[in-house]
Amino acid sequence: MTRRFSRLFVLTFTGLLAASGGLRAETTNAAPDFKQVYELLRANLPGVTDAGLNSAAVTGLLSQLHGRAILVGGQGKKPISPGGPVLIKSAVLESNVAYLLVGQVGDDLANQLKTAYHTLTATNKVVGMALDLRFADGSDYAAAMATADLFVTKKMPLLKWSDGIGSSQPVREPIPGPLMVLVNGETTGAAEALAAALREADAGLIIGNPTAGLAMTTMDFPLNNGESLRIATNPVKLGNGAAIAHVSPDIAVAVSPDDERAYLKNPYVALAQNDTSPAVTTNDFLPFVDHTSEADLVREKLKDGDDTGAVVPAHRKSPPIPVIQDPVLARAVDLIKGLAIVHESRL
Repeated sequence: MTRRFSRLFVLTFTGLLAASGGLRAETTNAAPDFKQVYELLRANLPGVTDAGLNSAAVTGLLSQLHGRAILVGGQGKKPISPGGPVLIKSAVLESNVAYLLVGQVGDDLANQLKTAYHTLTATNKVVGMALDLRFADGSDYAAAMATADLFVTKKMPLLKWSDGIGSSQPVREPIPGPLMVLVNGETTGAAEALAAALREADAGLIIGNPTAGLAMTTMDFPLNNGESLRIATNPVKLGNGAAIAHVSPDIAVAVSPDDERAYLKNPYVALAQNDTSPAVTTNDFLPFVDHTSEADLVREKLKDGDDTGAVVPAHRKSPPIPVIQDPVLARAVDLIKGLAIVHESRL
């Protein structure tokens, strides 16, 4: 038997014994004492300083908490208040699907989103919306509630957080569906809560990858160096009392974060395999341009027996219709169009 097969057999047999109680399932030692490791490094590692060890310890500790505690307010650190636009982009895709890309769920998002939607629909007949929350963040859960109200058609408790309990307040004319909500592993905080609330209210489907699991209220604790340590203290909950953890998509579409960043810049870009740099874009029409020269046309006419030398304009190929390459967005657009057709067939 080969070495690979032998190793697989041993691992499988060991796992079965552990599951049946024949071996201890816990085979790794407990983590060493932090203070002991710190003092040994401090005493024996050449060139190390107390400041360097302290910085490495803080950085390593916070990295293991995966966003549940971060440094804010210092030079080069995250600001105390989230910055950046709340709404990054609005457009109509494939002639009839509204697309809105959110940067962060913050104050005025509901108003900006509503205005952008009405601007798009003033000159286009849309059949649904793709609300893109990939890489969106935010800590304003009241803003998440106000945004959800644009789509919700019934009054119900939607979100609970430390300083508020939010029930939906449907607007007079809610934005009609179908609504597809796009998320990924870097959808955090209030953006996660918005996605969860929309699904809880049966207002939309979630497409993409599970979210970060950071829909939590936070507290800032001042530090001696002038920075603050922001700690996620309490989970945000849905109206039914369930804590919002990692929001799982209704339809999973596996895409790497690097690829998704490239797609957000241009959803029509075709990425090279194992490379996030654009290889070919469907907006590049050069391969489809007719490069026939005038001399070629004259020779073709003479060959056909026409010696007048009259030049007949060549028939140029029409440029191809751009195709969405972003797999998450493409799935959302296809579903919106399909649901719209089903809806129309039932009228």
